Amino acid sequence: MFKAVIFDFNGVLVNDLVIHEKAYLKAAKDMGLPLTKETIQKYISTTALQKRKLYFGDISDKTWNRIFQLKTEYYFDLVEEKNPLFPEVGEVLNSLGRQYLLGLISNTPRRYFEKAFPQNLARLFQATIFGDEMRHPKPSPEALLEMMGRLKVDADQCCYVGDSVSDVRMAKQAGIRIFSVVTGDSSGEELREAGSDWILDSLSELVRELNSIDTF
Repeated sequence: MFKAVIFDFNGVLVNDLVIHEKAYLKAAKDMGLPLTKETIQKYISTTALQKRKLYFGDISDKTWNRIFQLKTEYYFDLVEEKNPLFPEVGEVLNSLGRQYLLGLISNTPRRYFEKAFPQNLARLFQATIFGDEMRHPKPSPEALLEMMGRLKVDADQCCYVGDSVSDVRMAKQAGIRIFSVVTGDSSGEELREAGSDWILDSLSELVRELNSIDTF
């Protein structure tokens, strides 16, 4: 029986991958630097610092800081125009929060979560870890192992909910089971090939699946 459910953020709780894409493209254009949608999408699950090299190659700290400042401003403007929260998130988190400890691990910086995610739902998480707080980001299992320690659960007492192949790899290295939703970075086929334990069409299926496991 699970005691804790640990979530990814982008593509699982918020539908903002296209928003990140648009913000990066606009920032790159403003700076006169080449960047394509294909490159953004290929490395969308990496941390901001990893994206620096993968998106722009060898650029100066000054140039990168300006790019990221612009990208962040554009992202914040876009999320104010359109709430990126998946419609079922509130109901799912409130339901699960009555039965499980909740955690959150994401390669995105914390301030993006604070900007895009409702405070009343953020308070449901007992612990959160973000990309700017990790020594070794996903797919390293380090953050997930740290989260298990904070929640005081063993590997067989928790599960992870993600949307990418890197989420699956992280969970497998940490020895925990993973639910993968096809609402974000990777297709169902890619997630299945990576070894995901459950493939969900949407987050709304998670409560039913967890209930069926815990009553088995």
